[in-house]
Amino acid sequence: MNYQRWISHFERNRENRPEPDWTAPIDIPPRKLKPLLKTLAQFQLGDGGGPCCLIAIDAGRLLNRSPELERVVDLWFREEAEHARLLGRALDRFGGQPIKTHWSFRAFCRVRRWLGVRFELQVLLLTELVSTAYYRVLQRYVDDPAIHQMCALILRDEGGHVDFHRDRLAHANPSPASPLGALWQVQFWLCGLAAASVLWVNHGPCLFPFGAGNREYFGEVHREIGGFIARLVARSRAVKNRRSPVAPATAAANASTSTQAPATV
Repeated sequence: MNYQRWISHFERNRENRPEPDWTAPIDIPPRKLKPLLKTLAQFQLGDGGGPCCLIAIDAGRLLNRSPELERVVDLWFREEAEHARLLGRALDRFGGQPIKTHWSFRAFCRVRRWLGVRFELQVLLLTELVSTAYYRVLQRYVDDPAIHQMCALILRDEGGHVDFHRDRLAHANPSPASPLGALWQVQFWLCGLAAASVLWVNHGPCLFPFGAGNREYFGEVHREIGGFIARLVARSRAVKNRRSPVAPATAAANASTSTQAPATV
C-alpha cells in the first residue's frame, strides 16, 4: 500500500477550507433548535471530541509496522478532531453546550479498546459510512447556511477517509473479493446496520422535526455500505491482478509478439 499517497492527500486536504459563516442569521424555530443542539452535542463528542487516536489494546502492533502508516493514521485523526471543532462552533452558534459523556460514546470506546485494532478499524470505518448518511440528511433538512457549509466540509473529509480504508482493505489478506471475503462482507453488512441503528436511535428523533425520516436515512446507509463493498471488491481485484506474476510461457509469447509486430500508437 502506498502510504505516501495518503499522507499527500491529507496534507492537501488542509487547503481551501472556507470556514462556515457562523454569524449568518438564524431562522430555526425554538421547537426545532432544542433537538438540533442535542444531536450536534453528541456528534461533537463522538466525532473527534473523544480520543483522537487508535485506542485498541494492540494498536501499537499496527502502528509500529511503519512510520508512514503511523503518520497517515495521525493525519486521519486530526481531521476527526477538526470535525469536533466545527461541531463545537455550531453549538456555540445556537447557544448550546458540549457534553462530556454519553452511553453510546462509552459503549463505542469500549468496543474499540477491547476487541482489537482490526475490529476497531472496522468500527471506525462503519462509523464514517453511517455518519456520512447522517450528515447528508442533516444537510438536506436543516435550513441553515452554516450547517450546510459545515456538512459540506465534513462530507468532503469523510469521502477521503472512506477511500483510505478501501485502499487499506484492498491490500488485506484474505481479499474481500475471495470466497472467504464473502463471509467478511456478510458480517460487515450486519455490523454496519447495527451501527446505523444505534446512531439513528439517538439522532433520528432530533431530525424528525425537520422532516427527516427513517426510510431516507436507511436508504442513504444502504447506498454507502453497498457502494463501499462494490468498489472495494473492484479495487481488490485490481490489486490482485497487479500482484499476479506473468506465467513464463505467456511472458515469452508476449515478448515474441512484441519483437515481430510493428509498434502502434
